[in-house]
Amino acid sequence: VNVLQRGLAGMSTRIIYKATNVNGLIAMAIGTGITILVQSSSITTSVLTPFVGIGVIQLEQMFPLTLGANIGTTITGLLASMVSDNVDALQVALCHLFFNISGIVIWYPIPIMRRIPLRGARALGRATRRSRLV
Repeated sequence: VNVLQRGLAGMSTRIIYKATNVNGLIAMAIGTGITILVQSSSITTSVLTPFVGIGVIQLEQMFPLTLGANIGTTITGLLASMVSDNVDALQVALCHLFFNISGIVIWYPIPIMRRIPLRGARALGRATRRSRLV
């Protein structure tokens, strides 16, 4: 963490903050796009998590990026299902996509609903800071 903080001192911190300080829908699109490019929501999320830990971006800014990453990861399944001739594969991939979209519809539009996963993330962050076993 200390190495990352020293490496991101000054101008680069401001650039990352400005790049992630966008409207939630745009942030979701960015998260989706990055995940489609790297074909892994784990990579997208794992790269952004330390930035929240050192305070370069806020948790509220990362939340829509993560939701977008969840949508982006369904595109991999959609692409794979389109290659096969199996209709069941496409059906499962579409279920995965619509399941993630329904999660966004439930958790993101209403600000009070957004607080639930954000509080959970903060509680896990505090627990991680106190104990390495979490």
